[in-house]
Amino acid sequence: MKKIINRMLFVLIAIYVIFCATVYFFPELFFYNPSKEHANLENIKDEEIKIEEVNYESKDGTKLYGWYVAPKSQKEIIVFLHGNSYNIEKFFYKMLPLLKEGYGVFMGEYRGFGGVKGKIRQKGLDEDAVAGVEYLRAQGWKNNEIIVYGMSLGSHTATNIVYELQQETPFRALILEVPFDSLLNVVKTIVPAPLPFNLIVKDKYDNTQMIKEIKSPILVMGGGKDTLVPVELAKNLYNLAPEPKDMIIYPEAKHHNLFEYKNYQDIINWLDKLK
Repeated sequence: MKKIINRMLFVLIAIYVIFCATVYFFPELFFYNPSKEHANLENIKDEEIKIEEVNYESKDGTKLYGWYVAPKSQKEIIVFLHGNSYNIEKFFYKMLPLLKEGYGVFMGEYRGFGGVKGKIRQKGLDEDAVAGVEYLRAQGWKNNEIIVYGMSLGSHTATNIVYELQQETPFRALILEVPFDSLLNVVKTIVPAPLPFNLIVKDKYDNTQMIKEIKSPILVMGGGKDTLVPVELAKNLYNLAPEPKDMIIYPEAKHHNLFEYKNYQDIINWLDKLK
């Protein structure tokens, strides 16, 4: 009997160690759900919107692409950073009300998503997001004409852009939809298991220090019934952020459906107040 218990214990320990090692070395199996297909402009039916696919490179030479729509008149451009799933095409619908309001839009793709080669890791995603804004700046766009908008995991790449590139001039604004303070806290909150998260979650996507240094107006938007990124983590991030800042919580909203609650109209109204 004792031998059987010892064997069972050994097997359980082995499974535990293997699982922890897998999380550490292969995070793409647990934290990401990318679409491998190149975003297809032909699937966008609105003929009034002229979308251009542009090409640029990340810091390490990774070849990237993005969708660009020029603004109307003197409007700013909104840079949208999506989260851990799909590709830029999946989220284009969120930009339609903003485009119709006259704003320009730039949606850059990450490595590992949308047919872009490369492994999905924090360092690479951060560099890819920064490369998109640097592409825009090379076209003549200035920071005070750029609104950076990140959703979910994109809240980190968006915050990192503003933090890294704000030295000369603050950005026009930073918008964070269903954000978190750190991915590590997301995992600790939604996975009630005795695992060494501090050790095995290698890419922590920590926003807590960067958000304190942001020099642009900040809007945080969260869903009260978000089960993927609990709204408390968005509130934590908001509390760390400097003024000027605003927060809108949609009590009945979940992680992916703030659009259904017309959060785009709140974004438009908020941006109008910044004029």
